[in-house]
Amino acid sequence: MIMNRNNISLLDIVEEYAVSESLNLPVFPRVAQELHEKMADEKNSIADIAAVIAKDQALASQMLKLANSAFFAGLNRVRTIREAIMRLGVNQVYNCLVAGSQKEFYVSHDPLIAGYLDVLWKHALATARGSQWLLRRIGYPEISDEGFLAGLFHDIGKLLLLRVFETIRAENEDISLSEAFILEILDSMHVEQGYILMSEWSIPPVYCNVVKHHHDEEFDSADALLMAVRTVDQVCAKTGFSLKPDPTLVMATLPEVHALALKDIVLAELEIVIEDSLAVEL
Repeated sequence: MIMNRNNISLLDIVEEYAVSESLNLPVFPRVAQELHEKMADEKNSIADIAAVIAKDQALASQMLKLANSAFFAGLNRVRTIREAIMRLGVNQVYNCLVAGSQKEFYVSHDPLIAGYLDVLWKHALATARGSQWLLRRIGYPEISDEGFLAGLFHDIGKLLLLRVFETIRAENEDISLSEAFILEILDSMHVEQGYILMSEWSIPPVYCNVVKHHHDEEFDSADALLMAVRTVDQVCAKTGFSLKPDPTLVMATLPEVHALALKDIVLAELEIVIEDSLAVEL
């Protein structure tokens, strides 16, 4: 993209690139769409779902590895896709498939951008698994799988913006992006850009809502899904899995923690879950 930069600010350049860059981030791979269709049809069995996964050798290997990982493993070793589905559950398999498909977008040949993307990926995955666990732990198992995807996508605007920075750096050698500028833009623009992107992708409103409101000062404290993602987002910052780490955070003082009536023991367990979850590769 070649632009006449007369009387145009760096912020204007970022915004212009963001419009075109959003088209380059497909949300779901073909196999995820096929699997979702199979899951939606009650006539399909576990064998039908396993057949979809088996078409993709890398995915099949990933499911077996995940089912046998310390995070999910039972007493006996899983040897077939069907057994993996039985252990993990269909929704968990789907969530892991979507997460695995997203991981490829969090890599870059640009060393500067690659560093940010690596931290952002760990934050997204930790928030996904942490939100899923927290909702189950506090009595909302029926929306725990939604918690995974909501956590995975809550900062999708930052992914888009980092891709924008990557493109700007590749196409404009005369433009220098400081760390302060990158972090400021990520902080100020990611909610709006993320919501626009999710809407363009036609992602269900429940996830768009989390993206749009996960940093609002005023929020719906009765929305357990939003509260869970906001809480885990903060725990990730406290434990260092964030682009804005803050080890001084006092979780007990946060309104999200009060809204969910979380006790110290649950918060301590959540920190452990987040740390352990990142040891599970996708």
